[in-house]
Amino acid sequence: MDLFDQQVIPVNLSPELGTSNIVFWPNWLSGAEADQLLSRAIEQTEWRQDNIRIAGKIIPVPRLQNWFGDPATSYTYSGICLQAVSFPDWMEQLRLSVEGQTGQPFNRALVNYYRHGRDSVDWHADDEKALGPAPVIASVSLGAERVFQLRHNLSREKLSISLPHGSLLLMGAGIQQHWQHRLAKVGDLQEPRVNFTFRYME
Repeated sequence: MDLFDQQVIPVNLSPELGTSNIVFWPNWLSGAEADQLLSRAIEQTEWRQDNIRIAGKIIPVPRLQNWFGDPATSYTYSGICLQAVSFPDWMEQLRLSVEGQTGQPFNRALVNYYRHGRDSVDWHADDEKALGPAPVIASVSLGAERVFQLRHNLSREKLSISLPHGSLLLMGAGIQQHWQHRLAKVGDLQEPRVNFTFRYME
């Protein structure tokens, strides 16, 4: 990867804390590497279809997912408990590559499969207590290019980043506490997308 592909995007936290950074590598993987990884992820991941309660109704989560890490641990968000699955060898190699690129330690990953444009994730932050006081999140995107949106909790300032096939994005410390993010629906999109979000948990 050409180091000049790296983009650093300053992100406001609060007047007291100043800014954090999003670091973005839009062409982190070659096309061939990204194609192979996308096929492997779709075919070899044991995808879960979980349900979530919204406004008193239980509905399917609009994407498939699974959680990877120490099998003796689990991860709970929005009332969904995901028991960890061991990293398969190919995903472990991806984890190590992400650590090497970002200089950050990661030992867990939430992997989401957006089968088409009707799959999405609504506004949220990865700020569960289990992730520590200031989690750093690395995101690898494969497949259909989708727009990643962020929204500041107080100012409602918005930021949009288009995430191409094979890209890597790093959200720095403090962003989860002060911003939410989402992946909105795209009604006419038929191509799939797989996203790995690497985190660190004690």
